[in-house]
Amino acid sequence: MRCETAFRLILSECLEEVAINHEAVSAGDPTPLHHTRIALTRLKAAIAFYEPMVADIEWTRLKAELKWLSAYLGATRDLDVAIENSKGQPEERAFKAARADAFQALDEMLRSDRYRQWFEGMWDWIGSGPWTARQDRRAAQRRAVPVSVFHARRLAQWHRKLCGKSRGLQGMGKHKRHRLRLASKRLRYAIEFSEGGLPADDYAAWRIVLKHLRKGQQLLGELNDDEVRRDLFESADARAQRARKRKAKHQRMHERKRKSRLLRRAAAVYRKISG
Repeated sequence: MRCETAFRLILSECLEEVAINHEAVSAGDPTPLHHTRIALTRLKAAIAFYEPMVADIEWTRLKAELKWLSAYLGATRDLDVAIENSKGQPEERAFKAARADAFQALDEMLRSDRYRQWFEGMWDWIGSGPWTARQDRRAAQRRAVPVSVFHARRLAQWHRKLCGKSRGLQGMGKHKRHRLRLASKRLRYAIEFSEGGLPADDYAAWRIVLKHLRKGQQLLGELNDDEVRRDLFESADARAQRARKRKAKHQRMHERKRKSRLLRRAAAVYRKISG
């Protein structure tokens, strides 16, 4: 199979998954939302994997829009995970309130013209974007390279980069660890994309790497969930403190007005007494 064909098949599958889950996500169901995020993460991984072939000005624009979309999905999904991990704990109520606000914003985004235009633009780009029309010899060669050749070379490159990123893991700060988790996820998806495209013997070695990546991604994911939950709790606590301050300020204003009113009435009474 040519790389051009494989790329279109992978991205079409990702977008179809997004379309299938659209109504359920708009209805507030956490599971389809999670599946949508996975589909979009796979889509981004595939585009990054095939970047030498597909990078063009239209993808630069669509990528910026995808970042906008992902922010809404991510905010709601993070709260779903935090709620699941806080069952019966005091912060669960605050997370649910924040989730309601995040979902309202997500739902408005999913119903917007901007989202619809992005989704239609992605389909157009896959089928007839600028990358498909480049006529120079190098671009044509890249589109025609067999999957087995391109994937073998690209997987090796990504694997080397991941090994470099993973050095000193135990002493890493959360930002570097987060980047390692994302790189692990991308390599994992790239290996999954390669099944059937590489000779069986070659893919067997990557299958072992894939097994370890899934475990590593799970562990790094749990660390990330803990950090996100802590950040969300601190944010929710800060919001609660601001709300308490606003309430206290309102109460003080109310008390001052009441005091003034009572004093005016009392003064009127005592003027009559003195009178």
